[in-house]
Amino acid sequence: MTSGTRMRKFRAPTPKALLARILDRRDLVTAVRELPPSGLARLIDHVGLEDAGEIVALATTEQLEGVFDEDLWRNERPGEDETFDEERFAVWLEILLEAGEEFTADRLASMPEDFVTMAVHRAALVVDIDELAVEMAERGEYDDDRDLTEKALESSLYQEIDNYRLIARQHEGWDALVTVLLALDTNHRALFERILERCAAMASRYIEENGGLYEVLSSEEMLEADVAGDRDDRRAGQGFVSPSSAKSFLALARLPLAKTGEVDAVTKAYFRDLDRAPKAAPKRTEEGESLGRLVAALEEAEVIASEPERKPRAKLEGRSAKLTGEPLVREVLATLQATEPNLYGERLEELAYLVNVLVAGCAFEGRRFRPSEAADAVVAVCSLGLEDSLDSSLREPRSLVRAFRVGFHRLHRDVALAIATALERRLTNLPRAHRVLRSALESGKTWTILSVLDDLVDVWDEPTRETLAGLLDECPHRSGKLAEEPPFIASKATLKLVASFAKTL
Repeated sequence: MTSGTRMRKFRAPTPKALLARILDRRDLVTAVRELPPSGLARLIDHVGLEDAGEIVALATTEQLEGVFDEDLWRNERPGEDETFDEERFAVWLEILLEAGEEFTADRLASMPEDFVTMAVHRAALVVDIDELAVEMAERGEYDDDRDLTEKALESSLYQEIDNYRLIARQHEGWDALVTVLLALDTNHRALFERILERCAAMASRYIEENGGLYEVLSSEEMLEADVAGDRDDRRAGQGFVSPSSAKSFLALARLPLAKTGEVDAVTKAYFRDLDRAPKAAPKRTEEGESLGRLVAALEEAEVIASEPERKPRAKLEGRSAKLTGEPLVREVLATLQATEPNLYGERLEELAYLVNVLVAGCAFEGRRFRPSEAADAVVAVCSLGLEDSLDSSLREPRSLVRAFRVGFHRLHRDVALAIATALERRLTNLPRAHRVLRSALESGKTWTILSVLDDLVDVWDEPTRETLAGLLDECPHRSGKLAEEPPFIASKATLKLVASFAKTL
């Protein structure tokens, strides 16, 4: 290097710089509409929803529906059912309205009616004014419940439209909701009437079942099972696994294969529902080139992974140097890729499924798996399972899923349960810890033991407790005294290290 010259450190463009770059170029603006919903969701998340109004205004209805599927459903931890986030939906309404009332009404009108009805019902209690008047009259002038109801109504935000009173369930986003509903009334009258009629019917049943209007106004609940089911169906066709399905699969995988059977219902349903329709190859048109430039801009800003990182091969082969030795799955897949590329593609689909299972249904160190961590974990667990297989060629359908189940059972039995059993023997003189251990062993949920590890400071030092935390986790792994990168257990040799550690307890 010439004296005096300095290497410039690469800095990804800031969200504002990326947004300006896209909006300043007509070809990139056009290409936004060609992004898959997942890519658009990442772009909006990178920019920040509150600042992404101009990007949102460019999105198609199909894109928005896919983004809503990702962004409006939340759970507290992996494996729990995802529920609709009405506060986030209120923010979305406000951002959509930046493009105009008519635009927002048109977008909602083109979405599934069940979804829009559910969203309105979640945000507002729709009450038939005539029915409300009859109910109040029947209570009598001096009825205490009537007085309480009137006070609750007076203190609530509400809007009267036609023969309905819409009562706010939350203050956030109320003005946006009313604005959108009035726009629907103007531009999509028939749909608007059906939505309010359905919401009023649901509210009527809900009020009757929950002790009257006053009780409802001072509490909260939601009906969303049908919409959640429709969302799960759409996402299943795109390769997603629902948290409840993932949790069920992992619970099954902790049991011996001989006890549960070779084919499980979750895996069977996943590959049945997976959308295998071939995607049309992008044409080398001006639009296709514009999309390529937009993708390049998103890669530069680190919104999405670069092309090599998105390929399954990179996940399987590019990370192998970080592992101790070569996991068996990598070796077998490399052979399969060279000799039978079609089977190799099928096995990669199975790996993608298993990665989705861990991300959706399994906690790692008290948080969600990152996709790259889940990929490493799947490779390790499958490798462990293949060591016990009579046929490790991976030529049979679902052979990687089978290997994962065998490996995950071994982790549960020979790591998590073995360590928990050793702790139970050691801690008989600590009643609270012993009760938690006994309960965890009976339920098979060894990760519930983590709540008492901090109580054991007088028994073991911090490195030992950190090691125990990893081995008792939902996905048992190496940490503390056994730490390794990546931390996942891929061989019987590592199981022997765990057994040796257990003896020191």
